[in-house]
Amino acid sequence: MQVLNDSAIPPRARERFFDWLSGQFGFRTEEDEERTLETLRMSFYRTIPALDPAFVGRRTESHMVKQIFDTLIRYDEEKDTFLPHLAHHWESNETGSEWTFYLRKGVLFHHGRELTAHDVVWTLERIADPKTGSPYHWMLQDVERITALRETTVKIELRRPNHLLLSFLASDRMSIVPGEVVAQKGAAFSRMPVGSGPFRLVTNDEQMFILEATPNYFLGRAHLDRVEIWVVPQKDLREDFFSKEGEVHFQTFWKTQAPPDKWQELERLERGSAYLAFNLNRTGPQQHKAFRQAMDRFLDREKMIADLGGNRYVPASGFLPDEKDAAVDFAEVSRPKAQDGLEKSAYQGERLKLFTYEGAGNENNVEWLRRHFAEYGLLLEVTVVPIEELKKPEILLQSHMVLSGEVFDEQWVLGLMELYKSDASFLRMTWSPAFRERIDQELDLVMLEQDGECQRKRLREVEKLLREQHALLFLFHSQQQSAYHSALEGVSLNALGLVEYKNIWFKH
Repeated sequence: MQVLNDSAIPPRARERFFDWLSGQFGFRTEEDEERTLETLRMSFYRTIPALDPAFVGRRTESHMVKQIFDTLIRYDEEKDTFLPHLAHHWESNETGSEWTFYLRKGVLFHHGRELTAHDVVWTLERIADPKTGSPYHWMLQDVERITALRETTVKIELRRPNHLLLSFLASDRMSIVPGEVVAQKGAAFSRMPVGSGPFRLVTNDEQMFILEATPNYFLGRAHLDRVEIWVVPQKDLREDFFSKEGEVHFQTFWKTQAPPDKWQELERLERGSAYLAFNLNRTGPQQHKAFRQAMDRFLDREKMIADLGGNRYVPASGFLPDEKDAAVDFAEVSRPKAQDGLEKSAYQGERLKLFTYEGAGNENNVEWLRRHFAEYGLLLEVTVVPIEELKKPEILLQSHMVLSGEVFDEQWVLGLMELYKSDASFLRMTWSPAFRERIDQELDLVMLEQDGECQRKRLREVEKLLREQHALLFLFHSQQQSAYHSALEGVSLNALGLVEYKNIWFKH
């Protein structure tokens, strides 16, 4: 692709190359001496290097962790309940301060060793240890002691009841890892991890990401033999050829301009939102609520969606599209009130720094915001960096504002808690210490609530507080889209807009 981009290749030759390339993707069957191998082949615009569950953060990495690892229990959204997984049974005392989990026998890690209670203890203690630096240590802040009573029994003792414990243990962040492999590989474990999940990772470099089915998976072998992801650059030729209508995002199959008639479309409104957060740890006009409110009044979300298109779908008034606030009226974009707010904030026309990370359409989002606000005399200087750079406090805290987005899986209550509590959260990093303490007090009350609806109600109050303070501006919800051949069965989009590979099979 680089050669095609740099050289004077005739247009017809380029078309022939892309015709060949697009034919390589989708469902492939290959015959070897013993049997037929079934491969699902896709493309992605970047590498997938950060797969240590204790540190995983991005949507795609989280999805892959779920293919490679297992958790003690899992959450079923349809039934709104927790189901057995590595643990076939669990129980607690009356107060919910002691929990005992009973593990399945015979579950093997991909390197051949049996998974035991000692692995569960090691995994959880590693995350809880501040020295590890996991942004999810707060999930285990109430844990007093974790004990392996025997090879298949784990006891967790809490300092106080925490009614989100099961949610935490069902999170992919708490996936069970083999301690000796983590110690042996060190930092390399993140790129080439070893788990016990339905697929094992065999290749993960700058060009290829390859999963192979685990033959003896405890819940049954996957139908697919292999999942291949080819790393294809997002910009230049790929963008010209495959994405006339917007950015190419990670979906199940290579999307050509004229997909075959036999392909099926999948759509789902994303549970999450793009947002613009104000850095309350840096001096500047964004410290004034009147300024933040003025930016909200200047912002035309409908126009942003219409201008940029792609998978941007509807204006957002909160993180969840089904949790609309009747008090939010997007039709009212009051220019005079906004201008008055700018004057009250003592904004002098200085250029303010807007940061974001590469990919996911962010480059187009920040450029649109820069042009839009410039029409009203509000000047923004855009900086786009790799996400690993933006996660560094010394980089992020140079900004006046940060554009990011959040997508939640089936456990959206846990997702919101993580967004508000995680040290790696862009949103939390922008809050002042006083505001962070105020939010933490509210979140402590969430963890004390036994009833799920009461937990959700308290989280709505936290979001209402964020809106009232204009600590961030919600931008839009996205529509997740994918396409697949009609001969494939078991295909459905999960809450992240991705496909569980274990369930896919090809109807010959």
